[in-house]
Amino acid sequence: MPTVDVTSTPLTPSARLKATLRLTRWLAAHGSDAAHVVVSFRTAEPMAYFAGGVPLTKYEDGTDEGREARWASVVCHIHPHRDHMYRSELAGEIREALGLDAASAHLMVRFEPTHPDRVFYLASGSLTSGDPLPVTRDDEKGLPHAHH
Repeated sequence: MPTVDVTSTPLTPSARLKATLRLTRWLAAHGSDAAHVVVSFRTAEPMAYFAGGVPLTKYEDGTDEGREARWASVVCHIHPHRDHMYRSELAGEIREALGLDAASAHLMVRFEPTHPDRVFYLASGSLTSGDPLPVTRDDEKGLPHAHH
């Protein structure tokens, strides 16, 4: 259940869709279920993102959408068993999907390993986790402090 959360300069709806489809296809080609890939976009407010003390979001940044990002900060929640090569290749794919090719572009991609049993989603009207653990006797009884 990989998730990719992008905060960037304003992007057009078509640019967001194009990046989402590209990332979903890449993740599916590397073993993820495409139906469970989540990509979200946030536009940073003016004067809200700094690198080295320098604002990357100027006051006028909220006024124009672009087909490519000028900068992006990305957080990816992926399975903890994904290795360095996978993370490196995914970071490169994110860079290309967002169009961050200019020498002046800024990109930071942070990976947060997330075990599937810590992610719940609604399926057929009930919540389920990505990798449910077997129920133990303690789970059936509940924890002692849970009843207080």
